[in-house]
Amino acid sequence: MKEDTPILGNVQGYRHTIIEGYSSLPHATFEVGHDGTNIVTDYHVWPLSTMKVLTITSGSCLKEPVLWIEQGIITLIFLLCSMPTIFFFNERLATDRHGEDMSLRRWLLDQEANMRAFAMIMSGLCVFLLSFYTSMAVTRWWTIRTAGVGAMKAAATELQMCIYQLVTKDEEVSSAIRRYTRASLILVFLWRRGQLENFKDVLVGRGVLTEDECESLRAWNHNLHESIWAWQTLIVTTLYKEGKIHSDQLLALLLDRCSQGRGAMQLIHTYLSVKVPFQYVHLLGFLVKVHNTVLAAIMGLLFGAAANERKIIICFQLFGRTLILPFLFNAILIINAELADPFDGGLSDFPAEKYEKALEADCKAFISACENPPKWLKSRAEGANKEFEKLPDFENVEGIP
Repeated sequence: MKEDTPILGNVQGYRHTIIEGYSSLPHATFEVGHDGTNIVTDYHVWPLSTMKVLTITSGSCLKEPVLWIEQGIITLIFLLCSMPTIFFFNERLATDRHGEDMSLRRWLLDQEANMRAFAMIMSGLCVFLLSFYTSMAVTRWWTIRTAGVGAMKAAATELQMCIYQLVTKDEEVSSAIRRYTRASLILVFLWRRGQLENFKDVLVGRGVLTEDECESLRAWNHNLHESIWAWQTLIVTTLYKEGKIHSDQLLALLLDRCSQGRGAMQLIHTYLSVKVPFQYVHLLGFLVKVHNTVLAAIMGLLFGAAANERKIIICFQLFGRTLILPFLFNAILIINAELADPFDGGLSDFPAEKYEKALEADCKAFISACENPPKWLKSRAEGANKEFEKLPDFENVEGIP
């Protein structure tokens, strides 16, 4: 390569970021979920870092109906609490300890600082607990993706590559490795979406398993997404008994990849079955809802007083605070609830079809890479294969392509 050849070619620099950040191009790509919702498969960061983010709703928590129902309830509480203040602002309510009449107006004036301080204390506590909860939820979600789905994919692709290179090029074996891995992933989605009883229709319809293989699954019909990896192990042990695996080291390597794939599915199963402790999530949800209710009531009382005194700016501030804080806290709770199970069909789900097709494509890519090496490597491999076949102990070994 010439020294003056750019390593990465011509980069458009700032022009690229401006186009991506402000243009009308889609901000993300979507997969349609089983209930018609759009599940994000990929997205661009720049539109989310510019003012364009104010126009984006697809794929966000803004599409969650529960969020708007909760916001409507908070707004209703705010309005109901502001009404008494508006109508009885100057009315006598009681007599203080000095025998003087006390109006609602005077009582609010005396208690406003305490009410605001109490609301601030509750807001600070909610922020602290929600940040800790969100950190746990994101960590769990990322672990499921990397140490679960990612590790399963790594185990399957390495198993496919090693068997194709070192054991056999039998398409029936290669296809079975890919199909059983895809079936394992699809079965997780079906399990979490409550559709496991229809797994035969899905797996046969997508060409992942045959009817005979689905009937074999029904023979035990328990923890199918993990236990199906026993078939991968059976493939390896069968090849060993057929004499196609010629070393114990290679056998151990292949069995270890089967064990890694099964372990990845066990990790997914554990994280989905064992959630964050119920008492913690209940207390946090209870605290957030109490905070939102108390905040709406306090801001409503103060709003009525400000409205009577024609303090328009303060009215907007009070109403804005009632809208923003409860909205953000509810949105964080909803996002964490979505992240807890990325297989159940929610907005934050993993894209099932994309992952399943990617497993098939990636495994086939390793086979194609083995069949299409560079010319220098192919010629050396063919020469080494001829020399290798002359060894008496390796007469039946399938060589490197």
